[in-house]
Amino acid sequence: MEGIFRKTGKSPHSTYSPQNEQEAWIAIMHACIAVDDDVADEELDELAETLAGKALFEGHDVLAYSKAVFYTHTQIGSKRLIDYAVDKISPENRATLFAQTIQLVLADGILEDRERELVGYLYSALDLDADLANKIVDVILILNKDNS
Repeated sequence: MEGIFRKTGKSPHSTYSPQNEQEAWIAIMHACIAVDDDVADEELDELAETLAGKALFEGHDVLAYSKAVFYTHTQIGSKRLIDYAVDKISPENRATLFAQTIQLVLADGILEDRERELVGYLYSALDLDADLANKIVDVILILNKDNS
């Protein structure tokens, strides 16, 4: 009997399609900070500041997008969430999204192995040049030095 109460909720047959690029940004950023199943308050604060400070999100119902993303993440996990969202990201926004996501992941001052792995997955999914991705990571690390 005990086993029936221990379901992960992740269904291999779930599909998801963000409504727009804004929801896709939230999906990708959430996937990266939630991959370790521990979303720190600092990460949530950084996510809120990021969304509030981007003109891209003006006039959009960020709360509704977030609810859809959070629910979907529990169903399909981080990598599949990224896979479903990445095509909605315009090419000119991909490097910015990657940089913002790195900033989010490092907001708590800890880079877990699962976060590190997913960041590698994300740069590939966004089809970023490896040199550019490494430069972005280096700059974000410099900016966050001694912040923990």
